[in-house]
Amino acid sequence: MSPVPAAVRAPGKALLIGEYAVLDGAPAAVAAVDRYATAMLRPAEPSSPYVRAAIEEARAELRQLGVALPEGVPMVDTSAFLGGGHKLGIGSSAATTVAAVGALFAGAGLDPAMWREAIHRAAAAAHAAAQGERGSGADVLAATMGGIQALHRPAPPVALPVSVRFIATPQSASTATLLRRVREAGALARPALQEMGSAAEEFFGAWAAQDRQGLLRAVERAFEAYLSLERVVGSSLVTPAHAAIHAAARRAGGAAKPSGAGGGDLAVVFLPNADSEEALRVALPPMLSVLPMQVSAEGVHALWRS
Repeated sequence: MSPVPAAVRAPGKALLIGEYAVLDGAPAAVAAVDRYATAMLRPAEPSSPYVRAAIEEARAELRQLGVALPEGVPMVDTSAFLGGGHKLGIGSSAATTVAAVGALFAGAGLDPAMWREAIHRAAAAAHAAAQGERGSGADVLAATMGGIQALHRPAPPVALPVSVRFIATPQSASTATLLRRVREAGALARPALQEMGSAAEEFFGAWAAQDRQGLLRAVERAFEAYLSLERVVGSSLVTPAHAAIHAAARRAGGAAKPSGAGGGDLAVVFLPNADSEEALRVALPPMLSVLPMQVSAEGVHALWRS
C-alpha cells in the first residue's frame, strides 16, 4: 500500500504583471509565494464550496485514472494567508481548491507532485464552478505548478533580472467587485486595459532580454495604467498605501504596482538588486513593511510522515 502523507500543501500567488488585460488575452506573469494552504483528509462534511467542487472534480479525474476517491473530506487551513488581521490577497480560494484536490489524490495513493497536470485540470474546473465564473486561472496555475508561470505566452527560460518583494497594504479589496466595475465601464476602460496589456508585453520582452531597466519601465507603465483605469471605473485601485509603496520603490531605484485587482491587498516591488531592499525599507512609511515572503519554487506537494 502506498504511504499516506501527513498533509498536502499548495502555495499562494502574486500576480506580477498583466492584471485585468489577461482576461482579454494579454500575457501575464504570476508567482507562487511561500504561504501555504494545508489540507488533510478528515471524517467530516465539506463546509466550503471550493472543497465541495474539488471533491466532485477530483472524483471525475481519478475515475479517468481508474482510481477510487478516498474516504474523508479535505479540511484546509489557510491561516497563513492572513496578515495583520486581514487577508493578504494571495489567492486563498485557489490554494484551498488545489490543496483539497491534492489531498484527495494523495489519499488515493498518488503523489501530488507527480500528478500536477491532472490536479490542475480538476482544480481549475472546481475553482470556476465554485466561483460561478472562469477567470484567468492564474491563481490556480501558480498554486499547482509553483515558481513563476506565464499565461498566453511561454515564460522566458531565464530568471527575472530583478529582485521581487511583497508588501501588504492595510486595506482588503474584493477582486470580484472591482472586476465587475471594470466590465461595467465597457469601452471607457478599453484604453487603460490596452495599456496594461502593452506594459505586460514590454515586461516579457525585457525579461527575455535580461533588460533590468526596461523591465522596471514596464512596471512603471503598468502602475500608470492602474491610475488611468481607476479614473473610469469610479473605484480606487491605487490606494494611498499603494501610492506610498510606489514612491518608496522609486526612491530605492525600483518600481512597484498593485498585485492583482488593486484597491488594497498586496503590492509587488521590483528592485534592481537584493542590496536595494534596505533602501526600500528606509523609504517606506512606518506602517508599511516588506513581508517575509518569497517566490516559492514548490507547487502542490505532500508533507510525508517520518
